[in-house]
Amino acid sequence: MKAKLIVYKLAKLKQYHKVLVNRALFGFTDNSNKGSYLYKRGGVLSNLPHIRLIRGVIIIKDKDSNKVISLLHSYKVNPMVFNITLKSSMLH
Repeated sequence: MKAKLIVYKLAKLKQYHKVLVNRALFGFTDNSNKGSYLYKRGGVLSNLPHIRLIRGVIIIKDKDSNKVISLLHSYKVNPMVFNITLKSSMLH
């Protein structure tokens, strides 16, 4: 199966923008009323099969890669994208 290896760096961004990028990608848990209510807020990768190798490195299917790349560009992050081939059982 064709996939993309996406490598991105957030080092030059301020901490606030790093948090925004990670929340937009992976989602987060939102608290309200002093923790009485918990809400799971989804990110772009919440519903897409992906592998997060380490911080800043994601493997995603080729057809879904444009969503992630365009999100990173919207936050002024320039990713490096590599074409790879995986066994279809690796991405769940």
